[in-house]
Amino acid sequence: MRSERKFRFDASQQIALSLFEQIKLGRLCTVAQRLDKRRAIPATSSNFSMRRDQQSFLISRSGKHKRDLNQGDFLLVDLAGNACAPMAPKPSDETLLHALIYENCPWVGCILHCHAPELENLKPPSIKIAGHELLKALGASGHTTPLTLKVYENNQDMHQLATDIRTKQFGENSAKKGPVLFMLAQHGIYCGGETVEKTEAYLEALLHLVVLNDAKGTTHSKEK
Repeated sequence: MRSERKFRFDASQQIALSLFEQIKLGRLCTVAQRLDKRRAIPATSSNFSMRRDQQSFLISRSGKHKRDLNQGDFLLVDLAGNACAPMAPKPSDETLLHALIYENCPWVGCILHCHAPELENLKPPSIKIAGHELLKALGASGHTTPLTLKVYENNQDMHQLATDIRTKQFGENSAKKGPVLFMLAQHGIYCGGETVEKTEAYLEALLHLVVLNDAKGTTHSKEK
């Protein structure tokens, strides 16, 4: 029997996706629906992406409520944040932050960026969480190993913001595998992981820990 490779096109109608990529994007769309039920992706906010190879990734297009995403709503972009297809729509400015993570963390295969209400009150420079068993879901060796989530001031100049985060987030720890987490104050969380499933688990664990930590009094630490 002749073997056929099936394709689907992204929003630009120019990038062919393999069946395997379609399946993974379908899982990512399902994650978006679950986040919508948590009120974490209001209006047309938030964006989700999946690495395609070491030079490019697929990211959800702007202007559409992410609960309604399908596999055709993703644009292929390079690590400079530029669309790979000549007639593709302009990617969101926040694509630069996804590109920053993929560039500095080669093990990351998926990124979720959302506006979960649990994170609304987090302020720079960081929040420290300790004493919870669920920390092991984020790579901690035990419940006594603290997690420090860096919180950055938001900046509408995405190039400057990306430069700041590159220095502060990845300057010394770019080779450390595991979840990639950082927060933009009064904006939202960026969570990167090896697969779609692991990334969702990391995000869910973090949101739960933030609520628990807030219940006993949020502790902010000073950056050196």
